[in-house]
Amino acid sequence: MKEQPHAKQPSPKTPAARILIVDDDTDILDVFPHLFRPGQYAITMASRGSLALDLASHHTFDLAFVDYFMDDMNGVVVAQRLRHAQPHIQIVLMSGYTFDDKTEIMASSGARAFLHKPLKADYIQALTDRLLTASAPAAPAASSGVSTDSPPPAG
Repeated sequence: MKEQPHAKQPSPKTPAARILIVDDDTDILDVFPHLFRPGQYAITMASRGSLALDLASHHTFDLAFVDYFMDDMNGVVVAQRLRHAQPHIQIVLMSGYTFDDKTEIMASSGARAFLHKPLKADYIQALTDRLLTASAPAAPAASSGVSTDSPPPAG
C-alpha cells in the first residue's frame, strides 16, 4: 500500500471585508478588535483623522467607524473625505456624547449610522453585518488581523 502524500494545509481565510477604526481614544482602539471573531475582518486602526485619510489614500476599506470628536479633525470632516476618496465605503459615526439631531449630522457626513459609546459588541456585530451585506466588499484583504497607526510603506 502506497503512502499518500500529505495534503496541503488550507490557507487562512481571507477576511470578507476591511474595516477602518478612527478614534483618538486608545481604550476604544484596544477594545474594537475584540468585538469580532479573530480573522473575521481585516481591521486597521488610526488614532487621528489625518492618519485615517492617509491610510485611505493607500488602502481600500469597506466600512469605517469614525469618532465624532477628535483632537486633530472633526469626525464629520473625516467621514466626508473618506466618502470622497472611497464612494462605496459605509461609515458609522461614534460618540460618547448625546446629540439632539443625529439625522442632520449623519446627512452632512454621509454616515449610515450613529453609534453611542460605550460600545456594545452584539449591536456592533449586527450593525457591521447589516452594513457590509448592503455593499459587497471592495477588495479582498491581503492579510487578516489588526494593523495600527503604522503609516503606509513609502514607494
